[in-house]
Amino acid sequence: GLHAIALRKQWYQRRVRGEGGSDYLFSLLNGYEPLPAGENEPSEGQAYNPYFHGYYIGMAQQLYNESVDYEDGTIPYASQLAKDVCEYLAWTSHPYMDEAKLYGIKAVASFAVLTGIAYYMMRVKRGHMRLRRIAFTVPGKEKEISANGNLSNFSKYKEVDQALDKWSRK
Repeated sequence: GLHAIALRKQWYQRRVRGEGGSDYLFSLLNGYEPLPAGENEPSEGQAYNPYFHGYYIGMAQQLYNESVDYEDGTIPYASQLAKDVCEYLAWTSHPYMDEAKLYGIKAVASFAVLTGIAYYMMRVKRGHMRLRRIAFTVPGKEKEISANGNLSNFSKYKEVDQALDKWSRK
């Protein structure tokens, strides 16, 4: 029962993850072929499988076409059965994968919301602070500072400064 499932899980983690993943297992389950011409006859209890290292495997073919009935009407070809076996073994080796993906989605969504709030705060709520112009003046020399911030009476804004001074005095 449980011990057999644990052993299968260990085998899957060591063997299949290391050498091509579930593609290797899928090919191994579907790869049983008749013995090609010129090959040695397999020993008793062995079968020819070109996807197995050494070509002779001590396991007979396990999956056959239409050996299982699906409730949804899927045609039970051996390749569909092998795909289902690979998916099941992948699920048993990562039982918390769905939960981990859900946490990842929540983390990305939270980060996106916080980024949106930060953008809003910087652009909308603090935008006026970025556009504010702070001009420092030296006491007694307020009139000499031109609009461009230079301490000079030869400013190109001298006429504008004079006009603004007249306008502000009215």
